[in-house]
Amino acid sequence: MIPRYKFHLFITPIYYPKCFEYGLFGVGRTQMNQIVNVHRGDFAFIYTTQKIGTRTKPFIYGPFRVVSEPYLNNEVVWAKDEKTGGDKYPYRVKIDTTPEHICEKPISAQKLYDLREEGRIKSVIDSSALINKSVINLLPNEGKLILESLVQQNSHGSNMESPKKGHAQKEGSIDPKEFVAKDLKEFRLESQFETYLLQNQDELNALTQFIRDEKSRYYVDIYNQVSTYIAGGAVDIIAVYEKYLFDMWLKLGVGVFELKKGVLEPDTIEQLIEYIEWTARLFPGIKKEMIRGVVVGRDFGNLESHRKDIITRIKEYDRLYNLVCYTYSIDETDDVIFKRLEI
Repeated sequence: MIPRYKFHLFITPIYYPKCFEYGLFGVGRTQMNQIVNVHRGDFAFIYTTQKIGTRTKPFIYGPFRVVSEPYLNNEVVWAKDEKTGGDKYPYRVKIDTTPEHICEKPISAQKLYDLREEGRIKSVIDSSALINKSVINLLPNEGKLILESLVQQNSHGSNMESPKKGHAQKEGSIDPKEFVAKDLKEFRLESQFETYLLQNQDELNALTQFIRDEKSRYYVDIYNQVSTYIAGGAVDIIAVYEKYLFDMWLKLGVGVFELKKGVLEPDTIEQLIEYIEWTARLFPGIKKEMIRGVVVGRDFGNLESHRKDIITRIKEYDRLYNLVCYTYSIDETDDVIFKRLEI
């Protein structure tokens, strides 16, 4: 079976030396959703900046392999949080230099844009993503070309291994279930809601309804917080479903998610459609007819008109798009229950 590799770009303008020294990368509480989609065995590159004379220039280091699942540990590594006394970036993964070929020299970040200009990649990376995010999921071809560029820059390799000072850290579990109130429970942060779904991919699959039987034959490629510099904003989750047949991976369908921790508004449907169109542009081999758009929110508040309006809009777009709406609730044992809106 053809192996599958996932690539990520970690963004830290000033803390690359610490990341290398400790063999760690971390994010803050509001970005926990970005780190939970990184898994053991994935490849990672690190985007950072360096002072060259009077100028500050961006570079990309790597490759690194992720050697842990995401975990929680607030031992101070990068910057102390005065409120908690721990680190500002407690949601972490452990990383290591690749023993097969260590690349000591970075490449210029300009290489990303060169590849896009050459038409070799459909890049989701733009300046706003590099400023506002800590983790960017790379498309497979995108990751492979960056890896190739780094190996070309370091054709003879290096023996400069990461000291891995942080690899003995205790790996605490990440629990996103923090709710606003007891009487009307909703996730405190949208990043926590997204984290919950990324941690519970059976529920994610149930919402898309693509995988039903013989799960071992399928592969689900998950991307989250995908930048859309055409549509604006970011797609919360894109799930690409593939099946291994005839010695190759064939795409079956795609789920595109827009998540709201609170009340659903009717214009969310138009936002979801923009994200469906963007996904069809971005991912090779995917057409919008293959995509199921899924919007999930707590409820419609006290406005019955919102529910009726969303139903009307889904019906209006039915000929062009496959759309579905769910609400979620939290039961007495803090389990998350999803209910489909009947159209």
